[in-house]
Amino acid sequence: MPKGSTPYRSRFDLLLAGPLAAYLLLLIALIAGVFGRITPEALAQAFRDSALLHAVWLSLLTSVFSTLLAVLVAVPSGYLLARRRFPGHFVLDTLLDLPIVLPPLVMGLAVLIFFNTALGRWLDRGVVKQGLFVYQPLGIVLVQFIVGCAFAVRVIKAGFDGLDLRYEEVAMTLGANRAQTFFKIVLPNVAPSLVAGAVISWARIFGLFGPVLLVCGTMRGRTEIMPTTIFLEVSIGRIEVALVVGACMILISMATLVAFKRLGGKGYLW
Repeated sequence: MPKGSTPYRSRFDLLLAGPLAAYLLLLIALIAGVFGRITPEALAQAFRDSALLHAVWLSLLTSVFSTLLAVLVAVPSGYLLARRRFPGHFVLDTLLDLPIVLPPLVMGLAVLIFFNTALGRWLDRGVVKQGLFVYQPLGIVLVQFIVGCAFAVRVIKAGFDGLDLRYEEVAMTLGANRAQTFFKIVLPNVAPSLVAGAVISWARIFGLFGPVLLVCGTMRGRTEIMPTTIFLEVSIGRIEVALVVGACMILISMATLVAFKRLGGKGYLW
């Protein structure tokens, strides 16, 4: 080892760590600012409000259900896009990325306009007069699914792309059919990507605000979820209660991320 190489490497590592340390300090300062402003009175006020408790419950229920739907669609879609090439593959693959790059508010506007077409009105109010989606909890699930599914497809497809095709070829050579190969060989080997896809999709869904507000409004006790609760509480000047809800979202998000990271194991995508 050349003389002076260790001090050089240490100084260089410190130089590299500078931006990371600055960013981490910023994150810690922001989170500490939220928790530091919460008062016992605000906590009591928030947890006595049945509408706020309903918003927490509805947020968790809709986000989990939407994530489950997103993963169920993303697994076969990601596998098909990773293993097959067909006419229009590039166009379809690009179209699936639109919800990732488009502002969520634009997607919400598109959904709202769709439900004002003849087909949309029939789907929304053809069976139930008061509507199934517009200004209804099911509409929250629909909007969350549309936005979150694209993230799940992209991450899960990356897992299939990274899996050597020879695993499947060997399994089928030994007598396994396509379904057996998919469920017993492919899915276990891409499990970390499935977990990562679920996490990323849920993280995007859980904090979704604009599209939900456009399509479903924010009716207390009906379509209010935690992000819209923060908007409502700030708009009427109850900053302390908004901070309590924000702190709850931070805690729920951190707990979910830790749990999923632990489930992902050593092969975790992140």
